[in-house]
Amino acid sequence: MRIAIVAPSVWYRIAPPHESKYGGAEKIVYWLCEKLVEWGHDVTLFATGDSKTSAKLVPTYPCSVLGQDNNNNNNKNNGQNGKNSISWDDITDNLLSLRKALEVEEKFEVIHSHVYCDPLVTSSLNGSGVHVLSTIHNSMSAKDMGWGNIMLYKYAKNRKHHRFVAISKSQTIHDDAGLPYKDIVHNGIDLSSYKTKKRLKRKNDTLLCLSRIDPHKGIEYAIDAAEKSGMKLIIAGRKHPGKEEEFFKDRIEPRLQKGVVEYAGEVSDKEKVKLLNVTAGVIFPSLWREPFGLVPIEAGACSSPLVAFECGAIPEIVINGKTGFSVQPRNKDGKLNIKELVQAIKRIDEIEPKDCLDHIKNKFTADRMVEKYLNIYKELENRKISL
Repeated sequence: MRIAIVAPSVWYRIAPPHESKYGGAEKIVYWLCEKLVEWGHDVTLFATGDSKTSAKLVPTYPCSVLGQDNNNNNNKNNGQNGKNSISWDDITDNLLSLRKALEVEEKFEVIHSHVYCDPLVTSSLNGSGVHVLSTIHNSMSAKDMGWGNIMLYKYAKNRKHHRFVAISKSQTIHDDAGLPYKDIVHNGIDLSSYKTKKRLKRKNDTLLCLSRIDPHKGIEYAIDAAEKSGMKLIIAGRKHPGKEEEFFKDRIEPRLQKGVVEYAGEVSDKEKVKLLNVTAGVIFPSLWREPFGLVPIEAGACSSPLVAFECGAIPEIVINGKTGFSVQPRNKDGKLNIKELVQAIKRIDEIEPKDCLDHIKNKFTADRMVEKYLNIYKELENRKISL
């Protein structure tokens, strides 16, 4: 098939995971392109010029805004039209990739968009019959997106030739736009990127919190739970400039203590795998209804158990008591349920490492994900479904 894949944004390039430290959706797009090319399809990727892919690359921006090493302080992109930077709130440049794909839509049988707010430009489909498939990577709640963006999707939900895919059941339930999802495709990962030595079941006194430094991610609660359970904690993750850096300085940094609670900074995939193999498990106490975070399945790919609040897609990923523990975030009084989180941590050694890995192999591989997308592509093309 002739397939166009459109990258999520100009912020990060599409590249092998070991070459980039950040970008969950970007990893998904990379693996999607690689597998489709490997399986003999004619794939064109619309992304930044510094992207690396086996697909044909159509550069839609000279270089990723955050530079090849995804470092805020190494912005190699002077931008277009003389711009030196792009506001996080400005999605105009992110839509350029999809716009370029739509300009040559007749070359493709399917255009698969991963762009935020893509209905802004899909109205320009020129009637060639090509279908646009949009994977929604973000939360579709008005609280997260704002009612303006929700209304944008509401107007587009019945648009001919535009089909929407969710990445979790939770995402479809908490969708204020009421998108007519026909498919749910869970994210999948390439297990070869997480090669590890055989993990032995053993006692360990250190937990790992892999997370962007954001108030919604529950990092403070991870510290609380680790302290109350007598465990050490390593925090690893990116902090974006602005609010996230302020949150880190105000709420996280004062609680750091060498050998007790440590911050490892943003880590590469290689460093991440190493941390997953030297810690007892991953703590993921996010209170945000995350559509589908990669951390829970990356942990499982390294045979590492997960302890998490039961929010977002967690019930779809964790088999409670077998691959980890999911805890109700609040007790009957409405208070944060740190106590049950601590109890779960104390039981983490009950989890068999092999069960964690087997679960990922059975449900969350890149092959499985790409096969599902390919079936949707074929359905759209062969049956000429009117959307």
